[in-house]
Amino acid sequence: MTQEKIFKAAEIAAKFKNICIKFDKILAQANHPEFTAIRHKLRDEVKEYSKNGILTVAFVGQYNAGKSTTISALTGRRDIKIDSDIATDATVTYDWNSIKLIDTPGLFTDRQDHDEITYEAINKADLLVFSLTYMLFDSITVENFKKLAYEKSYRWKMMLLINKMSDEAGEEAQKIANYRKSLADALKPYSLDEFPVCFLDAKDYCDGVDQDDDFLIEISRFQTFIDALNNFVDRRAALARFDTPVRIVLASVDEAQLSFTRNSDQDTTFLEVLTRLSRTVRKERERLRTKFHSISLEMSSAIAKEGIKLANSVGTTTKEDFETLNKQIALNVPNHYETATEELKIVVEKAVDEISQEVKKVLQSNLAKTFITCLKNTQKVSAKNIDNDISGERLQGQVEALQKIGDVLGAPWDKFTAGRVASSGQGFLNATNVAGSNLHHVVYGVGKFIGVDFKPWQAVGIAKDLANFTIVLAPILSVVGAGLDAHSMQQEAERQDKMAEERQKITSQFIAIAKNLESQIENLLAEVELQVYGEIDKQIAAARQQEESAIAASNTWVRQLAEIRQDFESILCDITKATKNTMI
Repeated sequence: MTQEKIFKAAEIAAKFKNICIKFDKILAQANHPEFTAIRHKLRDEVKEYSKNGILTVAFVGQYNAGKSTTISALTGRRDIKIDSDIATDATVTYDWNSIKLIDTPGLFTDRQDHDEITYEAINKADLLVFSLTYMLFDSITVENFKKLAYEKSYRWKMMLLINKMSDEAGEEAQKIANYRKSLADALKPYSLDEFPVCFLDAKDYCDGVDQDDDFLIEISRFQTFIDALNNFVDRRAALARFDTPVRIVLASVDEAQLSFTRNSDQDTTFLEVLTRLSRTVRKERERLRTKFHSISLEMSSAIAKEGIKLANSVGTTTKEDFETLNKQIALNVPNHYETATEELKIVVEKAVDEISQEVKKVLQSNLAKTFITCLKNTQKVSAKNIDNDISGERLQGQVEALQKIGDVLGAPWDKFTAGRVASSGQGFLNATNVAGSNLHHVVYGVGKFIGVDFKPWQAVGIAKDLANFTIVLAPILSVVGAGLDAHSMQQEAERQDKMAEERQKITSQFIAIAKNLESQIENLLAEVELQVYGEIDKQIAAARQQEESAIAASNTWVRQLAEIRQDFESILCDITKATKNTMI
């Protein structure tokens, strides 16, 4: 069968789900209250995070446009109700590996309950797939589409899907060209180019997959829909959302590993230090994300308000006043973005300082002092002061691992071996300059994070779109506002309709700009996290892997968990690769 590209978000979600199941089985097999508690806690945390779906795609539009069939084609499920009549009289949600696909009833019908149900789904959705058949828009559906895109300002998350392509005869390229022209004409005065448009036949794709028929799969053009989904996910930095649940589970893997080690004859002090370090990095990472999101939303709200202000001036001000306001807002939007980036730079600088201080606290904690005591005595002492023998080579490896973690932050930890610690008793516990200016400058020297590109407004792709948009507004609206004297009732009605269209266009345009800049900051956050926490994460992981390897030789449980950890870390690598070059 033809090798097709798949929906990347679904691939990662499926991988995450399968590894979680594998991890849960390991905990269940242990059959101990301690591991049962870890299972329950983990389920609650993941459920709480993903209860609304890590990613939500709502299918709206015409009835009998193949929405349910498209979902069936996407998920591989063949138990979805499909009917030539109105098959969906309420929203139906399909949980596809933590991705929610919502099949909705019609919009703007005589059924108010349908509208309310559908709008609830639409408000929560990350992406709206507006489905039509090859019959394209009729007078009702085109108005529905315009209301969603412009009156409700959802244009930034909408795509058009033209289904049942094989139901009409003709050469494919010519049909698509004709369809595009008809769609463009129907959407006037708005532009079709603002929306991704896919032409496909979902039933052909389902049949092709079920019958193992490459020809049907190819002519279905379903791959274009997959590509459009992947492009949307890339632009919205949506894959980064999988990072948090993966790290939630990794925290539980840490807990389980400590429990399995405590129940053996192995000492856990070194692992407990590493676990505290991991927990510290996760806490600081979440704090940084919260601050980024807060600044992003504040910026987005301010830009949307600029659009509302400009839209409200349509028909209520003179041409000259409108042009003045238009020019002012064209300056205000970049200022909102630049203000946000300046705030983000301060947040990043502070995050660098905070992670340095928090790691220092762990390395100078009572637990770490216990570890130092064991080094002095050249024997291993657990957090519970249980003495066990330890090889000098392994002990030196543990010391060097902590040394590297300290070095990541520029901390002046003394470079020492187990033998030197036994005589000096100093090491990282006497890093007196940690809170001083020396460390700050060393860390900030790395912490400027030259690799992070806080793009100036002029370098943001959206800047050109805003400039072009604001330039053409004045002549368009001067026509709308011309001749405010006497009008016939018909002329006045037409003028009011035209002004309403322009207001909707302006509002939706600014919301789209705001949402695009939110995505810009989400992509930036991913890069900042990599620069701030990536190297220390890497050193903690290397230290843990070294210790796991030593323990795994005699502990099957730890060996299994080490494999689970590697699987989850491979997902984090996939997310990093997928989001690395998606800056707008």
